[in-house]
Amino acid sequence: MLYYVLRPFVWFLLKFFTRRIYISGLENIPKTGAVLLASNHSNSFLDAVLLCTHLDRRIWSLARGDVFKKPLAKKALSNLFMMPMYRLSEGKEYLGENDETFRKCIELFREGEIVLIFSEGLCIHQKELLPLKKGTGRLAQKAWNDGIEVIIVPVGISYNNFDKFGKVVNIQIGEPTYRNDLPQDTSEGLFLKEFNRSLTDKLKDLLSRGLPATGFFKNPFYYIGALVNFPVNWLSLTLSRKITRGSVFFDSIALGIFIILMPVYWLLLALLVYFLV
Repeated sequence: MLYYVLRPFVWFLLKFFTRRIYISGLENIPKTGAVLLASNHSNSFLDAVLLCTHLDRRIWSLARGDVFKKPLAKKALSNLFMMPMYRLSEGKEYLGENDETFRKCIELFREGEIVLIFSEGLCIHQKELLPLKKGTGRLAQKAWNDGIEVIIVPVGISYNNFDKFGKVVNIQIGEPTYRNDLPQDTSEGLFLKEFNRSLTDKLKDLLSRGLPATGFFKNPFYYIGALVNFPVNWLSLTLSRKITRGSVFFDSIALGIFIILMPVYWLLLALLVYFLV
């Protein structure tokens, strides 16, 4: 329920948070059937937020496991169709839960759902693709071995900056990879090597494409909002800088504060206009 309530609201607020969001290649995502979205990961939770709000189909997202450690956070994130993936640095005792997450992904594929995975395995503010981890290939191979015809769709997300309002975002969705596009009768090591080579080539091509043009008529909401919503913009940025101290969570926290404060601010503006008029 929380996912469906927040999705259209956040989609609308992103028009004031970003200067322009450009999406190309939506036709590469089928209307039905199992899909594994394999994306780069340079801007923390904002990467997933952008895809979840701008693709028509529901998306289940894999996220860093440490944010699921608190029960309340785990419940909220689960209601947003997010699943944990733990790294060794987050505690060896949690690694076993990754098996449960993979089992959940396979069941979702059986039901024809979309799962989003960040194939680099970690988030760093950068514009170049990092070496890919093996998780995406292993998940695809497991699904194919179980007879599930999941398709792998590469996604490249580029930003013009990582620490300011009014950012320009380019989301490039590439051509899918099917089971028959990769060798099957081979060792796991050779399969994963070929899988990552193919996916790396596709992601690098998507990320090499330039950012879209900007201007008032591309998104008048942003330019009008930059004036009207200046107090909220300034407060969101200021608080996020203090909370995150330049970490990869800057935009995610700034957007979260923005989402909370903006309805209150608009309500206060409406009341002010009402009483003045």
